[in-house]
Amino acid sequence: MSIRLKLSLAIGLLLSSSLLGVGFLLLEMESRNLRQDMAKDERFIVAMVRRAAEDALVQKDDLLLLSYGKFLRQQFPALEYVRITWHGSGKDRTYTVGAATPSPGLESTLLRLDDPVEPGRGVTLDVGINEASMRIRLQENIARTRRNFLRLFGIAVIGALVFADLFARRLSRPLKELSRAAAEIGHGKQGVRLAWKSKDEVGRLVEGFNRMAERLEELDALKKDFVSAVTHELRSPLGAIESFLNLMETKLAGGAPQDPVQFKAYFDRIKQNVRRLSGFINDLLDTAKIERGKMECALKPVKLQGVAADVVQFFEAKAKEQEIAITNRVNPDTGPVQADPERLRQVLVNLVSNALKFTPRGGKIWITTEQYRENGQRFLEVAVQDSGHGISPEDQKRLFQKFAQGKNNTQRIAGSHGTGLGLFIVKAIVEAHGGTISVQSELGKGTRFVFGLKMV
Repeated sequence: MSIRLKLSLAIGLLLSSSLLGVGFLLLEMESRNLRQDMAKDERFIVAMVRRAAEDALVQKDDLLLLSYGKFLRQQFPALEYVRITWHGSGKDRTYTVGAATPSPGLESTLLRLDDPVEPGRGVTLDVGINEASMRIRLQENIARTRRNFLRLFGIAVIGALVFADLFARRLSRPLKELSRAAAEIGHGKQGVRLAWKSKDEVGRLVEGFNRMAERLEELDALKKDFVSAVTHELRSPLGAIESFLNLMETKLAGGAPQDPVQFKAYFDRIKQNVRRLSGFINDLLDTAKIERGKMECALKPVKLQGVAADVVQFFEAKAKEQEIAITNRVNPDTGPVQADPERLRQVLVNLVSNALKFTPRGGKIWITTEQYRENGQRFLEVAVQDSGHGISPEDQKRLFQKFAQGKNNTQRIAGSHGTGLGLFIVKAIVEAHGGTISVQSELGKGTRFVFGLKMV
């Protein structure tokens, strides 16, 4: 059973039940009103007979009362008879208007009225009202009301079902579209979006679906970039290792190298590519640890000056090759920070490595620090800055995401393509130290990465 049919039946049943409940309530109220009207009619008939008798006493006109009694019988069929007995002048006179023989269900009311002017003169009224007849008319009225209610209820139910179907159709339409769009995305179609202008829950659901579709496209693009990067990161060093091993094999004669210097150069190249592979695998392992929440840092007092000097020395040869000046501007007198020295070195290596990729020949890279206080705690702000290409605002928004790489990646000056894991790992390490990292960059004017560490 479809959602639309379920909604239609549920809404239709709810509306029908509500209408039925309200209808029975109104029907009961109408029946009570009809019964009250019956009692009022009975009292009204007696009151009218009494008033006519009072007028007849005042005007001393017996015929007036008889005529009015006949008139009342015509107006009120339930008035079966009026027996009038006049008293005075030494004798009584009795007149009957209506049936002489009482019928079943008759209710008799006796009234005695005296002439206020002439003592001894008066009239006795015996008013016979057929309550059975009135009850029959009451039941007929109630039955008529019920029939009218059933007709209206039937029309209302049809209207409720039509409304329920239209409402269910409108409500289930975006769900149907969501199902269709999800199926298209499941079959690999990209660029699928839904348009829904309402701001209700369905609108928010469609908006969330569109964001999900957009994010899936981004993840698909990241996956392709990652596969390409992984292929490059694996193929390049493995191919280089294989080539240098073949060259080394040709340089061997009788178990000794023919050209030891060249042989050593080949060996160093192999070692460099093995280190590159090891770094790539370590990045993957660190990413897996971060995702499992297993990123561990053994914090202890560390002098940042020594770590920064080691990183600058590590990249010195590469910086010279690219004609880039890399400088350590950390004050030697700066106090120690609470950090894991290996993880801190990893952060600086990643940041400097990125700077080298995107800084043109003749550019500069420098590491600086600045102390500050916050909530009574001393912090050391560490910055890695370059005079390179800079990063666009769009790229800055996704810079620290996993597998994310900037669009200006194709404009890099030197270095491997990368996997987009370096800054993701850097952010996780800095946060594990209790700090935060941010980027300040402008296209054509360089980039500055800043993170904070607690000082001892």
